[in-house]
Amino acid sequence: MTFILAGFKGQKTVSHRCAFPFGARGPQSPPSQRKARLSQKVRRQHGVLRYKQGAHVLGFKTKGDLPTKGAAQNRWDAQHDEVIRGARAPSSEAKDPTFQSFLDEEFIPVRRSAWNNATREKLSYYFNLMCSEFGAALLTDIDKKRLQRFLNGMSDRLCHDTVSGCCIYLKAVFAEAVEQKLVAENPTKTLTLPHTRERETYTVPFGDVQRLEDALEGRDKIIFKLLSRCGPRAGETFAFQWHDLQPDQTLRIQRTYSRGELKPPKTKKSRKPIYLPLSLYGDLLQLKEVSCDPSPTGWIFPSERKRRRRLENGELDASASIMPLDYHNWVNRRLKPVADKMGIRVNCQIMRRTFATLANEAGGDLKDIQTQMRHARSANDG
Repeated sequence: MTFILAGFKGQKTVSHRCAFPFGARGPQSPPSQRKARLSQKVRRQHGVLRYKQGAHVLGFKTKGDLPTKGAAQNRWDAQHDEVIRGARAPSSEAKDPTFQSFLDEEFIPVRRSAWNNATREKLSYYFNLMCSEFGAALLTDIDKKRLQRFLNGMSDRLCHDTVSGCCIYLKAVFAEAVEQKLVAENPTKTLTLPHTRERETYTVPFGDVQRLEDALEGRDKIIFKLLSRCGPRAGETFAFQWHDLQPDQTLRIQRTYSRGELKPPKTKKSRKPIYLPLSLYGDLLQLKEVSCDPSPTGWIFPSERKRRRRLENGELDASASIMPLDYHNWVNRRLKPVADKMGIRVNCQIMRRTFATLANEAGGDLKDIQTQMRHARSANDG
């Protein structure tokens, strides 16, 4: 089928053959008959009017109603999506999405598969902070002034990483909204990151570390030595099983445990083993001899009572089993009571930072400290 777009200008007709859905050639006569009829038409109208023989335009009754080229182009633009894609263009009357609905339906679903569990938890925290402020607001109603006030308000009560993370993902959300043409301009383009409270840099002095170590006994002393001399994360410390203890004096990082949930390590680099001092390696071997479950899958630091494990769907396992110690409970019930009597402020994160600081002060190589702590950058150490 051939589509015809015809336009009139004065007394002269110009025929344009193009792919517009307004006309189609009808049945063709033999060339001799077409030539004869055309000659008669030209002679009858003094040769000033020419048009294609057998052509007709859909939707127009007479040749005098034929549209101009500009009118045909406008009509084609309006129906382009329907004709080419088989679907109508989005209605201009569609409601503008709210910040919450855009996050849940457009932004998060296309990115979730690239996030590991630790990233999902962190971003869930960021998105909850954002939605508490902007959740019910339309994307088109959120301006730069409101966004900047939100960041400034967080800077007084939250750490630098949280404020920076919210700023980064606000920019990503609105960049996606601009790309989908839901907002005309990106209001986050010139946002400034406000000054935040200083990062926690407190570390326990070496003398206080020795005092705490001497005051603790048995398994608690081994846990504290592991934290202060090797620098594992809190969730990693209490998730070790006996098969993670290797003959080369290392502990493999295979999982983390916190608040009843077993999870994979924080990052891929976190799966690297940590190296143990010879004395601590010997303490762990002695602990294994008196352990209630020295099997390869037994926990190195088991809980004193059975717990029901939380499954991946969030429900509790029907059968109770021995699970690792929860580090929150251990810190609050075992470590802090002893430290408070000595006037020492301590928790698992402080001990991890203390390990890096003391290792650096003792002349340790920054690259070795970075490897032991499994950080991506040495700037994170100490």
